[in-house]
Amino acid sequence: MPIHKKFFSLLLIFLPTQLGYHFWPDWATVLGRRIDYLAPTAYLTDILIVFIMISWFLSSRDRSDGDAISYQCEIASSKTPRNDKIRKVRFAIIVTLLFIAINVFFAVNKPVAIYKWLKAVEFVLLGYYIVKTKVQLSAISYPLSVGILYSSLIAIGQFYFQHSIGGPLWWLGERTFALDTPGIARVDTQFSIFRLRPYATFPHPNVLGGFLAVVLPLVIASARQRVSASAQWLFRVSFVFGIVALVLTFSRSAIVIGILALAFVFFQKKKIFFFFSILILTFSVFRLPFTFFEESVTVRQQLNVAAIRLWQTSPLFGVGLGNFLVRLPEALPTRTIYFLQPVHNIYLLLLSEVGVVGFLFFIWFLQKIFRHPFGIWHLAFGILLVLGLVDHYPLTLQQGQLLLTLLMSLAIVDRTRNLTLY
Repeated sequence: MPIHKKFFSLLLIFLPTQLGYHFWPDWATVLGRRIDYLAPTAYLTDILIVFIMISWFLSSRDRSDGDAISYQCEIASSKTPRNDKIRKVRFAIIVTLLFIAINVFFAVNKPVAIYKWLKAVEFVLLGYYIVKTKVQLSAISYPLSVGILYSSLIAIGQFYFQHSIGGPLWWLGERTFALDTPGIARVDTQFSIFRLRPYATFPHPNVLGGFLAVVLPLVIASARQRVSASAQWLFRVSFVFGIVALVLTFSRSAIVIGILALAFVFFQKKKIFFFFSILILTFSVFRLPFTFFEESVTVRQQLNVAAIRLWQTSPLFGVGLGNFLVRLPEALPTRTIYFLQPVHNIYLLLLSEVGVVGFLFFIWFLQKIFRHPFGIWHLAFGILLVLGLVDHYPLTLQQGQLLLTLLMSLAIVDRTRNLTLY
């Protein structure tokens, strides 16, 4: 196996982690408070991405890996009109750079906007690598299952002990918390006395739930492929523990959408799936006895209103990438620092930060992806997009950004017929 593929497998294994070093320049604060979302951070996964790109470039340059051909080599060897392709690429780059420059110009906090655009370039390069190497499901599912397994075991342990496990898990990014930690995510339920919602190595139980809801259908699809006995064992064990951990997150949206996605994979006959979907939706509306206190509906609604107000100040090009939190106090002038969080809707967040121009490009890109036959990667990507209606982590957190890049890129290259869902 080429070394860049080994680094890519490590990236997938450590995708659930959040080990990183934060830098705290003055421009990473709002109202005098340090904001994690704004701070430049060097994550372990960032280092792995750098290793992937360097090793892939070197292997492409040496022509030792037939699956890793650099963009320049592809253009040079193509029999299509090279001049037309080069002109199109140059035009796209110039337009993109022009839009970025305008977006940064409109940003109040320009260092934040520049940093966020650099992060976007990082994930674009990772997506380019995934598309060009045409990574298969078998190369994705095994390392992802490892991530599911240890994340689920950590989450189950946290729920059982009602506090973080500690010890070496710090190196995976587990935070220190207990049931009485201020601001900790809790839930009241009639089923048990436990109220702490597990985090595993994620920054919030909702992010853990979203991760499991997205990747568990991939495990089912992988188990149906011809794989070794050890891989089958890993898929089954990780699936069982993943389902348990998903339920323990008490993330209503992740549980409902995850179960519906699993039902779609299990019951591809439309009548059975339709009946099962109605059953799950009815149960979730009338029977799930969960009451959440960490983020009320009122807070979400007010953040939505703030996003619209900020968008109206710069409708075409937005307030600047990453500048929603910077400008939030002026949209909610009477609120406290508790409200310093991104709007829980990635579409409103995009609209406010990159304006109509950037948002329309995003919509155009989505229709280019989903115009192809609907496959397992489209399903997983679609789940993340639906979860983006009620949360912001696909755009604001490292794990969510990695997952978004991975699924978007694989949906682009999903041409394998036996992965197509009917």
